[in-house]
Amino acid sequence: MVTVPSYLYGLATMVFITAGLVIATVRWFHMCRPFDRNPQYYYPGRPFVVGIYLCSLFLLPYALRPDSADAWNLAKIYFLPVTLYHFTILLFSYFGTVMEWKKWRMPMVVIGFPVALCLMAAFVLALVPGDQAARISRVVLFLLGGIMTAVCLTAMWVVLRWAGSLDEDEYSNPTDFPVIFARKWLGMVVINIILCWAGALFDSPALMAMIMLLLSVSSVVFIITALHPHRSWPVDAGTPEEPSSPESPSSQMYHRNLSEKKRLEILSAICCVVEEQEAFVDPHLTLQDVAERSGYNRSYISGLIKTEFGGFFAYINRLRLAHVERWMLEHPDATIQEAVEVSGFSSRQAYYNVKARFEKE
Repeated sequence: MVTVPSYLYGLATMVFITAGLVIATVRWFHMCRPFDRNPQYYYPGRPFVVGIYLCSLFLLPYALRPDSADAWNLAKIYFLPVTLYHFTILLFSYFGTVMEWKKWRMPMVVIGFPVALCLMAAFVLALVPGDQAARISRVVLFLLGGIMTAVCLTAMWVVLRWAGSLDEDEYSNPTDFPVIFARKWLGMVVINIILCWAGALFDSPALMAMIMLLLSVSSVVFIITALHPHRSWPVDAGTPEEPSSPESPSSQMYHRNLSEKKRLEILSAICCVVEEQEAFVDPHLTLQDVAERSGYNRSYISGLIKTEFGGFFAYINRLRLAHVERWMLEHPDATIQEAVEVSGFSSRQAYYNVKARFEKE
């Protein structure tokens, strides 16, 4: 006979499963218009999100038999190595797609094999009535949990590096790469890692039930924040070209081998495109755009802008700030909104953020 506390544990698990199914359904069938015209750009990693939240169905044995030791073992497996694996996939499938970096897939398949094997073994044991003698040991649980924690933290570090480098060196507006969304999502992942480890270490079904409810709320917050795209390319501008993966350190050193004549030639081409042709007023100007329009290798462009102007972000936005000031002087009746728009800022808030950032330096 199932006791009242056990019944509540099962109920909390059903809430978690239901939240997962709802999120998977919403993520697959709902896309905001007009962004549904280009889901690969505006909703990167969508199939992975759907698959991950459908995996909550593996917890059905624990929801139906919360007093079973084998089902409890399944729940612990799911909420430590499996959930951490899911977090890693979410990070790479979204931000890795943004960066067009596909090298994460094969390592995650290799790492995921023992995690999937462990989950399937626990699932099969939980389906059989009664408590089986053979159970996955705590050593295996914590070993896989430790490995997946290290992998997840590595993924977070990679995303942070992308956010920092792209904010500074690739885009003229940080809204083109979802920097703010990335940092908020990473904060949520940290909290969830702590919750998963707490559930495994304390070995308490009551605590696990509370964690399931918290993770359900966290997942709902995630899907709400992800419904509206966090990428700012205009829908009517056609399909944007994604940035290629960050260059290797060796490619960033190419510019040092340039002759003085070649260096001045490339600098002149950069200034012609960015300043004389006023490319900086394009709110979606990227380093790749400047390289293509100037006709030189992106590595040379990146290296010279870094050494001569302090970086692409700094170079472009100093020009924009000066343009705002000139525009206001030349057009006394213009509003600040008009000035920032014609100067290349994506919004008035972006202007204030950039201005405050430069005032601190």
